[in-house]
Amino acid sequence: MATIKDVAREAGVSPSTVSRTLHDSSLISQETKEKIWRKKKKLNYSPNFAAQNLANNTSNIIGVILPPNEESVANNPFFGQILQGITSVCNQQAYMVSVATGKDNAELIENVQMMMERGQVKRFIVTFSQQSDDVLEYLDQNDAEYVLIGEPIKNIAETLYVNNDNVAAGKDATEYLLDNGYHHPVYVYEDLEEMVQKDRFIGYSHAMEADERTPLSYQIKKEHTKEELQEFIEQHPEVDSMVACDDIMGVTLQNGLLAIHQNLADYGIISFNNSLFARASHPSLTSVEIFPTSLGMEAAVLVLNVDDRDFTKLRSTLSHVVIPHKIVERESTKRK
Repeated sequence: MATIKDVAREAGVSPSTVSRTLHDSSLISQETKEKIWRKKKKLNYSPNFAAQNLANNTSNIIGVILPPNEESVANNPFFGQILQGITSVCNQQAYMVSVATGKDNAELIENVQMMMERGQVKRFIVTFSQQSDDVLEYLDQNDAEYVLIGEPIKNIAETLYVNNDNVAAGKDATEYLLDNGYHHPVYVYEDLEEMVQKDRFIGYSHAMEADERTPLSYQIKKEHTKEELQEFIEQHPEVDSMVACDDIMGVTLQNGLLAIHQNLADYGIISFNNSLFARASHPSLTSVEIFPTSLGMEAAVLVLNVDDRDFTKLRSTLSHVVIPHKIVERESTKRK
């Protein structure tokens, strides 16, 4: 029976390229896809990961680790789209997905430990990256294999990860505002300990400095009050636009500005993720599409196409996959 490695050998590509082709990944050229499909048909290849797991006495479960704070995850469609991408790949390959959540790092690690001990889960997809990461340390200490969605803080060369270029995305979002006639954008965030928010701020700062402008940031936490936003606006009357760290923050800004009787037409707002929040808000939010479903799919392709013996080899040949981004223009950046 032909294997995915046989198809890869015949086509002169890597097994991960074959797997991406089977899932119609946009990262693979049409010419390469057609060559792989011809070899697949020639070898009569049909993936059967369940049978391979049975033979190898391994689990056919992929653990997906969501960030601590279940409430934030439940309210953010970004993680639902990532899960959709992961499950679409895993289902086709006869793998099941088990999700670990927790109200904090301690509870999350406890649930991951249970998955490893009771469910014999050996491979994980971690859907977040943060400055102080006890979860990744636990996985490393217990020799678990994992793919990270987001950029690792340390051991970058030794970590398989799938990511957007969030620095470039932050820079592009800021340049978009400047190119459209806004002069004083502020970066609005919740937690710069989260690497995605930090990287977007770095990109924002690069764009501001390149245009000889001074970067300005503003933090909005859960317990934030409208009086605090009012004070910030009064202290910075020059602010005419905002780069929100994600769509939820973009909607939060719109609601906050309305609460202090500001005219939304006076502010340009651009956010990230291009989620339902961006499309349903009023005015609708211009947002940077980062294709979270593709992030999930590519992470699943990576984690499914290596076994324990291949992980070290794969790290040395492919450290990460970058998913492109694009700006989707809507009403929130159109001057009246």
